[in-house]
Amino acid sequence: MNAVSSRADDLLSPLGRSRSRPAWPLAPRAVSLVGRTVGLLDNSKQNADLFLDEIEDLLLHGGAGAVLRFRKPTAAVSAGTNIDVIAERCDALINAFGDCGSCTSWCVHDSVDVERRGVPVATINTVEFATLGRFEAGALGMAALPIVAIPHPVGSLDEAAVRDCARAALDDIVTVLTRDAGDTRTDYRSAAVARTASASGSSQDCGCAA
Repeated sequence: MNAVSSRADDLLSPLGRSRSRPAWPLAPRAVSLVGRTVGLLDNSKQNADLFLDEIEDLLLHGGAGAVLRFRKPTAAVSAGTNIDVIAERCDALINAFGDCGSCTSWCVHDSVDVERRGVPVATINTVEFATLGRFEAGALGMAALPIVAIPHPVGSLDEAAVRDCARAALDDIVTVLTRDAGDTRTDYRSAAVARTASASGSSQDCGCAA
């Protein structure tokens, strides 16, 4: 009788059993982007293309060897076969951007997939979703994934403001692509928070399903 009761208690336990999660290291970083091929992954969010246009100009003027552009059909899906091409052809990747729940989740998923292939990634999230990005990275086994935070929102900004945002984020982007992978900082929020000012909290259609 005791054996039966014990077995029933085990089967009905709501606690479950803990499982260990893999812990993936960051990809090795180069000391510089000069002469390197940098990929830009546009997840199709409003103004992501303008943000990356400015980043591309700045990288090429800064000595990057080449810039390759990739675009997802919509934000809330995997980058799919683009990840294979990025892993084969790029020395680093800039992934823009997460500014709502679903697009942040997929943005981080893509970044972890690329980092696991050996390519360093600068993952761009707005300040409102940078914490979610860090939690998502941890759940995927890469808690050290660097998140570069930019002001929120971005989709409702005009072109000049988007380009200003990209210029302001460039130093953090270059830092996370070239710093020692042993540095486990995961968030670059302070400057972005200071730049957000009254723009933070403005309403906008996130457009993930567009």
